[in-house]
Amino acid sequence: MITHVTTSCDPEQTWQQQALTALESALGQPLDLWSSRPATGWTLQQSSSRQYEIEPFGEVAHENEPQLLELIQKATSQDKPLSKQRSPGEYLLAIPLSDNAAATTSVSTDRPELLVGLADVGKRFLDQQEDLIRLREENDFFLKQVSDDFEELTFLRSIAERLGLGDSTHTIEQLTAASLPELGKSTHSEELFFVANSDDAAPEIVAQWQMDELDESANEEATILHLVQEYQTAAAVQPLIKNSFDSTEAGRLFPSVRDFILVSVGATSTPVGWFLAINRRVEHEQGPRNYPEWRLNQHEFGTSEASLLSTASAMAASHANNLALFQEREMLLVNVVRTLVSAVEAKDNYTCGHSERVALYGKRLAQQVGYSEEACQLLYLTGLLHDVGKIAINDAILNKPDGLTDEEFAEIQRHPEEGWKILQELQQLSYVLPGVLHHHERIDGKGYPDGLQGLDIPLDGRVLAVADAYDAMTSDRAYRTGMPHDKAISILRDGAGTQWDTEAIAAFLEIESEITTIRKSYRRIEKPNRRPTPVGPATTTP
Repeated sequence: MITHVTTSCDPEQTWQQQALTALESALGQPLDLWSSRPATGWTLQQSSSRQYEIEPFGEVAHENEPQLLELIQKATSQDKPLSKQRSPGEYLLAIPLSDNAAATTSVSTDRPELLVGLADVGKRFLDQQEDLIRLREENDFFLKQVSDDFEELTFLRSIAERLGLGDSTHTIEQLTAASLPELGKSTHSEELFFVANSDDAAPEIVAQWQMDELDESANEEATILHLVQEYQTAAAVQPLIKNSFDSTEAGRLFPSVRDFILVSVGATSTPVGWFLAINRRVEHEQGPRNYPEWRLNQHEFGTSEASLLSTASAMAASHANNLALFQEREMLLVNVVRTLVSAVEAKDNYTCGHSERVALYGKRLAQQVGYSEEACQLLYLTGLLHDVGKIAINDAILNKPDGLTDEEFAEIQRHPEEGWKILQELQQLSYVLPGVLHHHERIDGKGYPDGLQGLDIPLDGRVLAVADAYDAMTSDRAYRTGMPHDKAISILRDGAGTQWDTEAIAAFLEIESEITTIRKSYRRIEKPNRRPTPVGPATTTP
């Protein structure tokens, strides 16, 4: 049955329209354009001759139309123009076109073979033109593919730099969030999420990106988490790709998700998290999904996007492992530092708690004068170790209940140098050396061990000098009790610019209330006593 459809042509018919115009010009004859669809059969798309009596959406009324339909089917099956006599001196002509289309006309002639030959030449010319156009399309596509590949390589280089082994200053969430915009564009996603996993908490979205054309995410947080929970087991084995997900039964639960890729980050048993890319961004015109194979990757997620996400997840997982190793190393280093401090405290009752309080004061003061978070933590460790050199000082001098002689004070003054000697071979602790060596220097140059002046004194030394002096004045000593807070503050204020750095004193006064809180709330952690190992009956080894 041949039926009539709407007169407007959809975008897929652009090439057919061009073919019809070209054939009409070659034959000097108006043509009708027919198209075949599995559901409707042959339908009239455009009529130039208007010689057929066709009712809209109805059957063809002309008695010879069955001959036309038969001729169209025969011409398209043989892929060549054919003619058939309709009446004496009048012939029907059917010319097959690409994509299940055909052009027809009725011609008055006594040489139908010439008509067919002309149509054949016109068809071959159109076929060549179509091949040329498609080759150009393929060329443009592959050129774009090369450009995309170059962008992917650039992205991989950038993420490698961000997730470098030496970078322990950012969490995996921070680094992943910084990479999402480039990763989202490279995977042609409309939206990209990083969902973090936790052993003691529910998964949560910690980073997300969406293309500029989207005002806001079409998917709520609950939808994203539900999608991850539903498919995380399948994604643990290999990247999970779901194209045309919206046309499946399961996809009805996620109405805004057409396609998605889910990639596990880290070990399959306990992943660090997941990358979730939602909806492949359409690069060209939309329509029924019957594209040539070489253009499918412009409309669907494929191995390219999945591989890129897998590479990014592997690098993110590697960085997460490195962060864990860095944290273990830092913890080990802190424990070593505390052990050294404990050794000093075992010699000097006054030092008990002093090093940690100085470290706490120094860290807060460093923050006030503009240190970064990482630098504040390093200064805290420096504060813990600032008096480690006292381990080399005579116990009798350290614990003398009355004033020191000049010779004994000179002995005490050796402790910064001794501390430097103890620590200088530990490369991992090299950053503590300036503060350990110079925390007793004075702005006026009358300090020790090197008599440095002003800004020649390292900043760590100037900061710790204030913290150390405050705690020394407010703490009990073997030969005196600690002075009141107000008196210590007055001495610090009077010594600004001569004994202590003016800016460091000003910053200390700005946080005076916090310093007081730290001092009052400080509680020294008591070391546990070892319980004796119970002695049981003797045993014999067989």
